[in-house]
Amino acid sequence: MISLDARLLAALRASQVHLPATDLAAQLGAPLRTIEQRLKELHGAGFEIEERPGLGFRLLGSPDRVIADDVLSRLEPNGLVREIVVFAETGSTNDVAMQRGRQGAAGGLVIFAERQSAGRGRFGRAWASAAHRGLWFSLLLRPALPTTNWPRLTTWAAVSLAKAIENSIGLAAGIKWPNDLYLTGRKVAGILAESGVDSAGHPFAVVGIGVNVNHEPGDFPPELAEKAGSLRMATGRTIDRPTLAANVLRQLDIQLSQVASAFPEIIAEATRRSLLLGHWVQLRFGSTVLEGRAEALDPDGHLLLRGADGSLTRLTAGEVSVVAD
Repeated sequence: MISLDARLLAALRASQVHLPATDLAAQLGAPLRTIEQRLKELHGAGFEIEERPGLGFRLLGSPDRVIADDVLSRLEPNGLVREIVVFAETGSTNDVAMQRGRQGAAGGLVIFAERQSAGRGRFGRAWASAAHRGLWFSLLLRPALPTTNWPRLTTWAAVSLAKAIENSIGLAAGIKWPNDLYLTGRKVAGILAESGVDSAGHPFAVVGIGVNVNHEPGDFPPELAEKAGSLRMATGRTIDRPTLAANVLRQLDIQLSQVASAFPEIIAEATRRSLLLGHWVQLRFGSTVLEGRAEALDPDGHLLLRGADGSLTRLTAGEVSVVAD
């Protein structure tokens, strides 16, 4: 159940005028004294809440922090998110979500961290997670579709994230199969999907998402300085992270039903945003190296590679780079 603080913030955010505490108490079904105390606590936590005698309270601004109640207050209704947990710092949000999944936690849990000390991408690579600069979070899911279709979750997350970014900043994000997003030629986001089984034998999925939001060039380690970017670097302005977090979760919820019932629509969007299709690419997976033209995405989001001999290979994973147009 959504907390009183989240409902209070939602009520304030929905109003364009000052609201008396008595009106808020009646609207939310809470004692007046409790409402007054919560308003005081929220103000102390960094929410800019203006009080005008005789008029009431109005929310003017939120702190630049990911706060569970703040994000939840922007989401309702949302069928995807059941609970949000925020850590000031953790090793990896995917590791936390995987642990909760193995312990039997229900789907719809979202784990955020303001900083990851051991963030990771595909193939065990480290993910630089500068504190209070980006969005680092993982979703615990128990999808109502066959596990053979779970590879679709990466494409679902990539398309949803690309749409949310474009809706938020007005720039079209490209998708580099299978899990990276780019703006103005630089990587700004990545996705890591994993799965496991709990103690009762029930499968679960975890989808981790990392977005470079307000990074400056100096925030990246030297080895990433020429490749990594951020939404701020692409737009020249500071992006409100809590608003973006809510936009991403909202878009993930909107697209979720399509994973089972209308996945061709997600494939069409991923195709439109693809940075690889039509190009001659090289794929590396362990000691395997393949080259060919990236021809299409198959019905589950896998990459179809047309070799020089005309053969068609279905790729389920790997590191892909463009070598020629």
